[in-house]
Amino acid sequence: MIGYELLRERFQLDGYVHFDLRAFVPSIADVVERVASIGEDRWSFIVKNRDGEHDLCSSDKVEASRQHAIADRDRELGRFAFSFRWMPDSRENADVEALQAMKQLMASRPVLELLGKVTGRVPLTVSQFYLSWFEHGHFLGTHCDPGQSFGVALSLTKEWDPNHGGLTVVLPDGEKEPAACLVPALFTLLVFDTGARRIPHFVSAVTAPARRRRITAVARYRA
Repeated sequence: MIGYELLRERFQLDGYVHFDLRAFVPSIADVVERVASIGEDRWSFIVKNRDGEHDLCSSDKVEASRQHAIADRDRELGRFAFSFRWMPDSRENADVEALQAMKQLMASRPVLELLGKVTGRVPLTVSQFYLSWFEHGHFLGTHCDPGQSFGVALSLTKEWDPNHGGLTVVLPDGEKEPAACLVPALFTLLVFDTGARRIPHFVSAVTAPARRRRITAVARYRA
């Protein structure tokens, strides 16, 4: 197992680091199974295009498809855009047990202590949390996450084929050549600096067969 010192060294050098969270927090496996059982109707469509940002309920598939098409054209033109499904930690989702269990795990003492050792900071609280669901055609354009202290993305995806896209590509600030291209392997935790560094990254368009999901838990921390 990779030690804390090496993970911290990589984080400080590159502004990001990724590793298998299950090696440090074995209980993550139980929560992943519960997330997979969340009903489709609880996931909304979140789309960003030239007309703004649109959060559409699961039943509004026609409008979501229309907004996605605009976002996809924006992507082809080099404009910032995204299109995927998500489940934010909102009042409406307070009763989704699996969502709340995952948030509690990411704010638990074992995880906070681990992140403190990896980043060299003292995480105080989870400032934002949501689950994302990428399927065929979904993507997230190049961006830097809002500055607070650091953020994480935990892959909850089983047996993802890298030929189907959905890869997290990290770009050094101001450069076009990728520094890393990360496959969303199950339990892989990506930790990236959002305070002291700019870490541009994007999620490549998904080409997986219908109903194949790339699910991730995203959390941002104040420290």
